Amino acid sequence: LGEMDAKLLQKIEELTLYTIQQQKQIEVLLEQNKKQQEEIDQLKKQ
Repeated sequence: LGEMDAKLLQKIEELTLYTIQQQKQIEVLLEQNKKQQEEIDQLKKQ
């Protein structure tokens, strides 16, 4: 049972790190999207 708990804890840690990495990627993409939308808005005004 202890071995199973250790494996599950390791998997939880891996998934948590993966989730954190995904969140950072989402933030980068949102920032890029925001900049692109600002550029589009500027071009529309011209």
